[in-house]
Amino acid sequence: MTTLNNFSKLCYGVAALLFCSFMLFSCSKDKDDQETPLLSVTGFTPQTAMISDTITISGMAFGTDINNISISFGGSASVKAITISDTKISVEVPADAKGGKIVVSAGGGLSATSTDDFTPLPLTFSKISYSGTAELSAARSSMAGAGTGTKVIFGGGSPDNGVTFSRATDIYDVKTGAWTTGQLSEARYELAAAAAGNKIVFAGGYGANEYSKAVDIYDAGTGSWTTAQLSEARYRLAAAAAGNKIIFAGGSGADGESKTVDIYDVSTNTWSVAQLSVARRRLKAAAAGNKILIGGGYDTEGEIRKTIDIYDVVTGTWTVSDLSEERDHLAAAGAGNFIIFGGGQSNGGSSNTADIFNVSSGTWTRSALSLARIDLAAAALANKIVFAGGSGSNVADVYDIKSNTWTAMQLNSGRDLLSGAAAGNKIVFAGGDNGSGSVKTVDIFTLTK
Repeated sequence: MTTLNNFSKLCYGVAALLFCSFMLFSCSKDKDDQETPLLSVTGFTPQTAMISDTITISGMAFGTDINNISISFGGSASVKAITISDTKISVEVPADAKGGKIVVSAGGGLSATSTDDFTPLPLTFSKISYSGTAELSAARSSMAGAGTGTKVIFGGGSPDNGVTFSRATDIYDVKTGAWTTGQLSEARYELAAAAAGNKIVFAGGYGANEYSKAVDIYDAGTGSWTTAQLSEARYRLAAAAAGNKIIFAGGSGADGESKTVDIYDVSTNTWSVAQLSVARRRLKAAAAGNKILIGGGYDTEGEIRKTIDIYDVVTGTWTVSDLSEERDHLAAAGAGNFIIFGGGQSNGGSSNTADIFNVSSGTWTRSALSLARIDLAAAALANKIVFAGGSGSNVADVYDIKSNTWTAMQLNSGRDLLSGAAAGNKIVFAGGDNGSGSVKTVDIFTLTK
């Protein structure tokens, strides 16, 4: 009996030991789980904000390495945090912020998405001021320029009006003020560029191998370049973007003026092709809301056109309208619900006409620049649309879409064949020809609330 009792005690002891070991293992596992929480977003405040405002994102496992975390707003280009702790991130709302979920991404392919939607407020800048000049890495004209997030890029061009060609890219970070350089896949001028999401795309042009179908795609989130091809080689084409679509329309190639429209969807990385109503070159394109307008140009019969092709990026449909006056060598830009086609060459000579299209109402009004001129540039941001240079002028006409007013400002020096682009709170005009040759000059305008 004593032996049996001892055996029972031994069994009970072993069982107790096993139970304790199991509990210790479970507690240890629970502790390990608690010490390594998953990346998550639990909320953010405020839930509505304007571009350049700061919001705070709450969550877990953000870490403390500011370079390991990036944030996007409704599919915008990714931006870096201002400050970071394991449970809090402060970040500035980027210029291309969209309504939708906030996504926090970390190294190793990890990401977390907010439950609530962020709503960007319409941004109104009360003031635009001239901030001074910078210089491109090399003097050139007939470049292309575009911006997204905090980056503006000017690419390609020619230092001697089409005798030789450049593949240079000058990249301006509007937040830090720093400039860096790179190269396109091909040297060429009279190319076109536009941006959507976190992609800035340069396409077409003319170079040593004549008409080009080269496409260079810059990812503002990673700082990397990839390439593609247009369906048809051509130069003097137009580009603009709305939603996730970038279009490259018209131009001139080996077979003359083109009506081809190459459409790039940045969300799917796919291309499709459409047709303009009329083949033409030296046309211009601009976008606002869900509409891209392609206007003016020079057709196969040698006639200057007033034709406007309107592409709805949501429905995928095309309609046709007209400018108030036929023009080529014009400029165009869009902001808010307004698109303006300004200046250019008409049958009567240089024009100061500014045709303003209201995307919401589908109506046109006619206004005027302060000076008639050709080969000018245009760029827009928030509630400001700026037409600068042209015909050797240093005039910069600024249209405020909120007040429906024009004011006149000045570039540092007069020139034509310059390029314009905008990002953050900066509108930038670069390069061009001052009558004595190509220049390096960059003029920077700053918008403030």
